[in-house]
Amino acid sequence: MTDRVSPEEERIFAFRQFPAGPTAAGEAREWSAKVLACWDLAALTDDLQTAVTELVTNSLRAGAGAIHALIEWRWNAEALELQVWDDAPGRPQLRQPDFVAETGRGLFIVAALSTAWGHHPAADGGKVVWARFATTAAR
Repeated sequence: MTDRVSPEEERIFAFRQFPAGPTAAGEAREWSAKVLACWDLAALTDDLQTAVTELVTNSLRAGAGAIHALIEWRWNAEALELQVWDDAPGRPQLRQPDFVAETGRGLFIVAALSTAWGHHPAADGGKVVWARFATTAAR
C-alpha cells in the first residue's frame, strides 16, 4: 500500500496494483478495508468494498492484463473517490439490471452506492472508472 499526504491540498491517497486473475477482486476488497480502517473511515467499508469488487470484476471480464486502484480522500471536500484503471479496450456501460441474470448489475450497484460515478480514457490506453462517496469524517 502506498499512502501519500498532501497537506496543502488536504488530501491523502492509497494506490495499489492487482494481478489480473481470480484473486484480484478479493485482494482489492481486503486492501480497501485496510485503507479505510487506517483513515478512520470504517463506516464506508461496505460500500467501498462492494464498488471496488464490481469495478475490478468488470476489468477482468473486459480482458484487462493490468489493474490499478486508487482511493483518495479529500477531507476539505468531504469526499472519498475510488478509481480503477485497466488496460482493457472498450467503455463501461450502465445497463438496466436484469435481476434474474447472473451478470450485468455491477455499474448499477456502483451508481446506487456512490454520489457520482463516471469513466474516461486512460492516458496510456484502457480506461479509468471512478466512483465518489460522501464523508463527513474529520481527519
